[in-house]
Amino acid sequence: MKDSTATFIKGVVAGILLVVLGLGLIAMIVLFAGRGEDDLPAEAALVLRLQGSVPEHADAELPSFLPGQPGGPSVTLYDLTEAVRRAADDERVKALVLRCDGSSAGWAKAQEIRWAIQAFKESGKPVWAYLAQSGREGYYIASLADRVFMQPQSFLNLSGLRAEVMFFKGSLDKLGVESDLVRSGKYKSAGEPFSREEMSPEWREALNSTLDEFYDQLLDGIAEGRGEDAAHWRAILDEGPFTAGGAEAHGLADEVVYEDVFFDRLGESLEVEDIERVSLPRYAADASTRGQRGGKTVAMFHAIGTISSGESWTDPFGGGSEVLGADTFESQLERLRDDDSIDGVILRIDSPGGDAIASDKMLRAVRRLREEKPLVVSMSTLAASGGYYIASVPDAPIVAYPGTYTGSIGVFTIHFNLKDLYGKLGITKEILTRGRFAAIESDYKALTAEEREKLARYVDDIYDAFVANVSEGRGIPPEAVHPLAQGRVWIGAQAAENGLVDEIGGYAKAIELAKNALGLESDESVRILHYPPPRSVFEMLFSGGRWTLLRQLLEPPALGEAYKTWLRGLGWARRIRSGPLFMAPYTLEVD
Repeated sequence: MKDSTATFIKGVVAGILLVVLGLGLIAMIVLFAGRGEDDLPAEAALVLRLQGSVPEHADAELPSFLPGQPGGPSVTLYDLTEAVRRAADDERVKALVLRCDGSSAGWAKAQEIRWAIQAFKESGKPVWAYLAQSGREGYYIASLADRVFMQPQSFLNLSGLRAEVMFFKGSLDKLGVESDLVRSGKYKSAGEPFSREEMSPEWREALNSTLDEFYDQLLDGIAEGRGEDAAHWRAILDEGPFTAGGAEAHGLADEVVYEDVFFDRLGESLEVEDIERVSLPRYAADASTRGQRGGKTVAMFHAIGTISSGESWTDPFGGGSEVLGADTFESQLERLRDDDSIDGVILRIDSPGGDAIASDKMLRAVRRLREEKPLVVSMSTLAASGGYYIASVPDAPIVAYPGTYTGSIGVFTIHFNLKDLYGKLGITKEILTRGRFAAIESDYKALTAEEREKLARYVDDIYDAFVANVSEGRGIPPEAVHPLAQGRVWIGAQAAENGLVDEIGGYAKAIELAKNALGLESDESVRILHYPPPRSVFEMLFSGGRWTLLRQLLEPPALGEAYKTWLRGLGWARRIRSGPLFMAPYTLEVD
């Protein structure tokens, strides 16, 4: 009786708390809804501050006073780059200021941002950069500036590239866990950390090729912005990382000054006594900066996250789906296919792949869409393995950045034998079977030779289907796909050379190809509609999903991060036991 009373009281208190929070949030929305930003000044410096990641897609339409919203500290990659391009023709914007401290957008997104900065520079307006503490990715972007300044006593973490891979086999051995990797494709390395204590020769070969490609792109980018050639900057980077004074001495920075002096210098160069600073989010949200585009409508469908069966798992504060569910994906594409107001589609992929069966279901949905409407594939940071698989569509050109991770055409699965671990915990099992392979998925035994052969045939069959679909999608014979497959990761520039993608580019190139497919001239306007449409705050409040707004507000941030990390780890462990995977073996962090 006491327990039921206590439970009832807790329920009532929790209910009251939720109602109060909900009413409070609604009041805040009403309060701020009519509160716009001040008009943009007549003479402004547009400040592009890059810290942390840049989201691909806005999953939720939240009020501007909340973090991550158009009036807050971040905007989507598309809105960010479009705003920079619009500012080039905006007479109120006199200069662009880059603040690239702690940028971790990803190499491909950094290239999209660089292209937007280059478009701004074509206007003849100055681009200056001010760095308090920056790394490789931030400097790669900032190096395009006409002048680079650094804060005194600051630090430039620019010293080449490094790849570190952690292997868990030794720990698994100590725990009594035996892993058996079954794969098709000698470069398919995603399972190696669980089955080896060091890289296989094939993985080392592919990873070294990746490092070479990224390092060349970094050096070429610095050379493009700062002058000299790549060989010059290769020698300079061998001396890094750098203090602010060291960066200036080596030609990586032009001056070392405090921020107020920086803006004074900028105002003097523009002959503006007190240049006003306007943040990129504020500028992007200002209605007066948005040009009205008419003409045909092109939906930009964002396919973001690890591929899995079922529904998509979405973090509304994380900029998009963390898990891309096949059922959600299929139903959304069906709606696009049946929507007569949509003339064409750009499939924007940012996914490392995942579940093989879910990937195949998604590919069928994409191909059915292509039967009804023109389709262009635009790859972001990641479109590898299953992320590449769903792009294997005939008559759909593929666009990738020079730094996109793609390819990884291969399949793997892992069998874990936990018998010894169970023994250490005092757990025993008895297995009763009917059927020769009934125990093939049991975690209480190693695979027999016959079972392993059976599993290998299954994985090989799925690999052959992967190759066949790529062959059909790319219009090349299967024997030409095999040398490019085998699970090997290709960087976008490499993929363009070997025919896995058609064009190097980003949003602009994808939109250009969509116009071509619709029979439009390059200077004709199209309306870009981002899809799936963002959910309203009320849908987030009461949708009951895993990441409702109320849950975000109630959950302590530190606990939330730990919980999400635990969930990701648990999900990864579940997926590698659930069946064959199209999963990229690695990504390379450049900062």
